[in-house]
Amino acid sequence: MGINVNETLANGVQKWTGTVNQKAWTLLCGNAADALSGLEDESVNCIITSPPYYSLRDYGVDGQIGLEDTVSAYVASLCEVMDQLYRVLKKDGLLFLNMGDTYYSGKGASHGTDSKSRKRRFGLRPVDKSGGLGENIERKSIIGIPWRVAIEMTSRRWVLRSPIIWRRDKTLPEAVQDRPHRSYEYIFMFAKNRKYYFNRAPLLEQQMDEDVWTITVRPSGTEIETAPYPDELVSRCLDIGCPEGGVVLDPFVGSGTTMNVALQSGRSAIGIDISPSFCHYILEHLEDQK
Repeated sequence: MGINVNETLANGVQKWTGTVNQKAWTLLCGNAADALSGLEDESVNCIITSPPYYSLRDYGVDGQIGLEDTVSAYVASLCEVMDQLYRVLKKDGLLFLNMGDTYYSGKGASHGTDSKSRKRRFGLRPVDKSGGLGENIERKSIIGIPWRVAIEMTSRRWVLRSPIIWRRDKTLPEAVQDRPHRSYEYIFMFAKNRKYYFNRAPLLEQQMDEDVWTITVRPSGTEIETAPYPDELVSRCLDIGCPEGGVVLDPFVGSGTTMNVALQSGRSAIGIDISPSFCHYILEHLEDQK
């Protein structure tokens, strides 16, 4: 495996390139929309990503998505990236978008701790502020973030082909007593055309509900404070939505799960993240791959 010397692009985005098992990878460190602007039109076969969830974590990076004061501002920020993804995705490509939801509390700043992640308690979060997040949402209401994003994307030419339920097996129960504990998240499968690459055979082989995927969550205790989805989730998306030898993109690559799984499957990978610490973590682990 080889890693080329880092370069800084005209828009300030840092770029590294290399190979693993003779498959090319590119890592871009910077704002997702800026980094995507440098990619060619219709150059990617498949996109698999999990953007920062709304009002959940503070990664301490200027320009991060997820801490907008209003829901509409969050949706707008995310869909600016989705517009660029539409441009770089091939006509027969697919986008798999993993998103979780958020509750509105309106109860003010939290003074507690969170055993799952210290980045989930960072003072007065947008969902804790009064005012209903610009949507007149009542306290204790679930916001419906995934569907708000999905509906906005359909107004921007995306074709929402399937909402897939990821049943998060063996997840820790929530600390709440007045509603059912959540055990699932959405994976939205988007296309940009009526005809696209789709291999249904792996779903049939698993002999289970095709749009309900029971996949064990990744164990906690990673070296960096992010929330990676499991390798199996990425593999399943690749199996059904990306041709062999294709190019895979993750514009919110985090700890690098999408890149690693794509490269191991014999596909090329492009990853983007705004956090320098995440990018350096990915580079260190790419160096370990043979």
